[in-house]
Amino acid sequence: MEHPLVYIIDNEPHIRELIQELLIKNYKTIAFESGVPALERFKQQQPDIVLLDIHLPDENGYSICDQIKALDPQRQTTIIFITGDNSPEERMKSYDAGCDDYLVKPFISKELLAKVDKVKEYQNKNKDLQIQHNIAQSMAFQAMTEASQYGTVLQFIKKTFTTRNETELAGAIFETLKQLNLTGCIQLRQDNKNISLQNSTQVCSPIEEEVFELLSSHGRIFDFQNKTIFNDKHASILIKNMPVDDEIMYGRFRDIIAAIVEGVEAKLIDFSRKKALIHVMNNIQTTMGDLEAQFRMHESSTTEIMDKLMLKMEQGFQFLDLSDEQEDFFIGLLEESLKKLVALYMGGREIDNNFTAICNELANALGDN
Repeated sequence: MEHPLVYIIDNEPHIRELIQELLIKNYKTIAFESGVPALERFKQQQPDIVLLDIHLPDENGYSICDQIKALDPQRQTTIIFITGDNSPEERMKSYDAGCDDYLVKPFISKELLAKVDKVKEYQNKNKDLQIQHNIAQSMAFQAMTEASQYGTVLQFIKKTFTTRNETELAGAIFETLKQLNLTGCIQLRQDNKNISLQNSTQVCSPIEEEVFELLSSHGRIFDFQNKTIFNDKHASILIKNMPVDDEIMYGRFRDIIAAIVEGVEAKLIDFSRKKALIHVMNNIQTTMGDLEAQFRMHESSTTEIMDKLMLKMEQGFQFLDLSDEQEDFFIGLLEESLKKLVALYMGGREIDNNFTAICNELANALGDN
């Protein structure tokens, strides 16, 4: 570990030499006989500690202390005054000047070392706290960034709930990639038809089409250079600017885009199921229309047959010379059969109405919002 740097500013040579001898083992030292040269050196190399004599030949220690504080707004340098005056007034004046500690001449070697070592310990604790603060702040910013990015994924999943077709889904994908500052192209595979786009209004180039053809079967995630392709059965997303030099961001984007591809896959499956249901519903509606036409034809034919039968029976009664009771008997049989035919017909109509209601409910459920 690098030794702390100490400036010794004192006009007495033997004091400077003594302090340097005491600190040589654990500190680097630079000695000055006045304050101005020390200030010039301070601008180039900031020390950790300044041992500052109050009574100097050029400027007094209070003035030098003020100028050091002006050069060190973050207060990273600790200032210890050295003086031969131990009066309460001098101590209060030193405190008001902004020094961090106070040492009276003549001092004991152990006292000087104790004060300097205490300052070093104090500075090390502050540095550790600053490092911890920076780490915590970095983690907080990272957490906020991650929350924002994963929130973008949740917004994308939410948006897919209202997409009605592949075109709207592609638009949602590109909008999400833009929010993540990623560029890329996508391929959606539906009903033996591929939709390949490099943005919402522009199809992929031939070479991009070829990349999809070559890599769509190379596993869920495949990296090459600074690009990564994310695959599922019906969808692929090719990211062209993956942050390969930032391991944390790279790993995070891998997770995010993989989640987006899964959401796209789920929506494409939903599209396929919806199309299949619509196809079945259309077939049912066509069949129900045919049944309706047949019901009407059967109704017309049955009515015509019964009308003709009634007419022929009335004509036959004139030649059979039946009694009134016999005629009423045959007419009763005919009317009873006619009622059964009507009941059978109405039962068929009720089934037809139920199927029609089911088709209408299915159409409403599949209808675009």
